[in-house]
Formats: sequence, structure tokens, C-alpha cells
Amino acid sequence: MTAGHRTVPHTADIAVEAWADSREECLAEAVRGLVESFAHVGDPVPDDSVTLVVAEGDDEELLVTVLDEVVYQVEVHGRLVVDVSTDERTGAAEGQTEVRLATVPVEAADQVGAVPKAVSTHELRFGRDAGMWRAHVVVDV
Repeated sequence: MTAGHRTVPHTADIAVEAWADSREECLAEAVRGLVESFAHVGDPVPDDSVTLVVAEGDDEELLVTVLDEVVYQVEVHGRLVVDVSTDERTGAAEGQTEVRLATVPVEAADQVGAVPKAVSTHELRFGRDAGMWRAHVVVDV
């Protein structure tokens, strides 16, 4: 099965659903889904990046941490995440995951929806299901 994502209406909010063969690709699809819920970027050429080093733990915590950073980058730095890569080895100590978020200025995109305010832990799911990685997260807009 191929990777993908979609947004679905949720009472006064949106829900982002993502799926992929690996945890890392599913995480990236969730980020793409969140960003596409409010911005259209086209074929962006990243000009900056942010690196998070996240302690290995609960997969759902990883998802929330990364999506919270996506929202933070928009709100505080005026940066839009356009690509995600993860590495459990390079630059990260054992037991940690390094997540690189490539960004562009928000002005490089057209706003097509409400900018998210927060990531909710209500109805949060991120894990393997029927041989695939799947994510479901509700986002306050």
C-alpha cells in the first residue's frame, strides 16, 4: 500500500489521518496533512530547517511533539514545514530520534484554511494496525 494522508471534519476542528509502511513515513504524512489543511505551497524549495531530538518513548508522544513544533514554527517564526526526515542514528544519542523539519517562509504559500492553534491528545492514535502505520490526530483550529 502507498503512503498518504487526508483531513476530515471534526466538531469545530479537523482531524488529520495518515498511513504508510513505516513509522517515519507515516509521521511525515501526518505533517504534510496538517500543513495542507491550511496552506498550499506547490513545489517548495526549503531555505531553512529545524532539528528536534526527541527521546524515544511512546510513538504518540513523538507525533504530538513533531506536530506541536509545526504549529510553533508557523506561530512564532513565520515558517512553514514542507519536508520531514527522521534518523535514529545520525546526531542522536541511542534511544533518541532526530527529526529534521525543512521550512520556507509562510509568505511562500497561499493560506487555504484556518491555521492550527494546537494539537489535541483527544482521540490520538499512532501505531501499527493491520501491517501499516496509521495516525489519527485532532487539531484545534
